[in-house]
Amino acid sequence: MFLWQFFFTFALALFPTYLPLYAVELGAPREAVGPLVAASWLTYAFAQPFGGRLSDRMSRRVGLIAPGLAGMAVMAAVLGACGWLPDGVALMALVVAWVLLAVPDGLHRSSASALVVEQSPGPSERGRFMGALGSCAALASVLAPVTYGFVAQRAGIGCAFLVSSVSLVLALGCVSRVREASSHAPPEPAPVAALTPTSEPG
Repeated sequence: MFLWQFFFTFALALFPTYLPLYAVELGAPREAVGPLVAASWLTYAFAQPFGGRLSDRMSRRVGLIAPGLAGMAVMAAVLGACGWLPDGVALMALVVAWVLLAVPDGLHRSSASALVVEQSPGPSERGRFMGALGSCAALASVLAPVTYGFVAQRAGIGCAFLVSSVSLVLALGCVSRVREASSHAPPEPAPVAALTPTSEPG
């Protein structure tokens, strides 16, 4: 759970800063960056309710989380490859990939939040569990900007998106190893601090 949280947060930390820079680098007008970001949030907002319903119908939460992370990894890799596409095609490919990335993100995020609750220990240790999970996310948020900045400076912003894609694949590998019950038992009320609603969507 902790490594999954680390790699997922590490991957998401790229988008708020580097997606706007990347879009401008590929030819987007600066005034178009806001609508571009909003398009992803809008897609994410529509995808989340469907993801929540699917999550409750499936026997295992990971059954929706794994393909969600895989879809995000593929779209992040496509974003990285946009820098090598011809002018005129690169920006359109970036817009499409960025909007589509929010679909698997929105579909799987409800399952991820529910899994965090179901994996949390009893009330006497729940605070420690959530604190450790939050610490992993914070550590990833510290290391990610430094790593992405170094990669972007040395190899270009596109390569930073490829690093994000690799981080999502690592998150997928970690969550695939999480053991969960085959059916969803009603969980005890618990705070969900791992995947915050302010996290940048796909």
